[in-house]
Amino acid sequence: MKGRTMKRICAVAFCALLAISSFGCKDKSRPADLPEDMSPCEITITQEGKPLAGATVDLEYTTNVKYKTSGVTDDNGVAIMKTYSYAGAQQGTAKVRVDKLVTEGASEAEEYGEAGNLGSDFHLVEKKYRSFDTTDLEITIGKENSKETFDVGAAVHEK
Repeated sequence: MKGRTMKRICAVAFCALLAISSFGCKDKSRPADLPEDMSPCEITITQEGKPLAGATVDLEYTTNVKYKTSGVTDDNGVAIMKTYSYAGAQQGTAKVRVDKLVTEGASEAEEYGEAGNLGSDFHLVEKKYRSFDTTDLEITIGKENSKETFDVGAAVHEK
């Protein structure tokens, strides 16, 4: 009797582990309609030939896509593009929008949550690159790793 009970317990435990492992492997946070065939995409942004760190890079596809693709440049000016926070970009042709915003004049007190001067925000990238309507930057993303470099011209200081 003891041996039979032990075999049943082991069989039930094995089936439970098998069921749990088959359900637990899928990433439930990934939308079901997010394309599986996204391509690696790196966009390098330079300003007057030098890497532009901390710039936001957004893509607007010429074809209808559901999810936004964007990235932020690192110290080398490279943005690893992500779609719905997953590395990669959807395949197709897209306009590229670039912006970098800085805040000047904020008081140290504000950094600690105290009342103080909030400062002023300024764009460092020319206006034409900050809008999908006016940018002339474009990238075509295929099946292979897409790497493109764009220069956004001279630095500006615009509100």
